[in-house]
Amino acid sequence: MTIRLKRKEKGLSQNRLAEMLGVERKWVLRLEAGNPKAELGLVLKTLNALSLRASLNDDRPLSREASTSRLDEVFRRLQRPVRK
Repeated sequence: MTIRLKRKEKGLSQNRLAEMLGVERKWVLRLEAGNPKAELGLVLKTLNALSLRASLNDDRPLSREASTSRLDEVFRRLQRPVRK
């Protein structure tokens, strides 16, 4: 949701953002819909293009199962507005 809102705020179409990122419009559409399998490098490139920031915190060692659920949470947070 945040990515869609920021894209619109900047007056960019999905096609234009896709061109900027070197991806197809479908990729932007899926990312805006919350695709949990989006390539991290492209997600970071998208955030940079839209002047958005994300942060990761690793407070404790995680088991493999906990690591997977934490990654899901990271992607959910990427969709939320950044609070200052």
